[in-house]
Amino acid sequence: MLAGCASRHEDEIDIAYTGYSDERVVQEIRRLEANPSAKPTLPLHRVQYLGRRAYLLTSPCCDQFNYLYSAEGVLLCAPSGGLTGRGDGKCLGEVK
Repeated sequence: MLAGCASRHEDEIDIAYTGYSDERVVQEIRRLEANPSAKPTLPLHRVQYLGRRAYLLTSPCCDQFNYLYSAEGVLLCAPSGGLTGRGDGKCLGEVK
């Protein structure tokens, strides 16, 4: 018998596992966009995705997804993390 740790569908992105509310992440991205020299107060990293600025929110553990947000605060995909370490498979390009 296999035991699972989540009851969600695989095509859903569940940000509850990051430990931060969606509202908190969006507020932080807006703050960083308004002041590019500011230091993040969350584990957010400025990155490039499909030629545009984006933000990678790293999760506290290796089996949780690391979520990628646009500069507008829209959740895009999870390029890494998860049980395989390869994210959710929904990113269209490389995160740099």
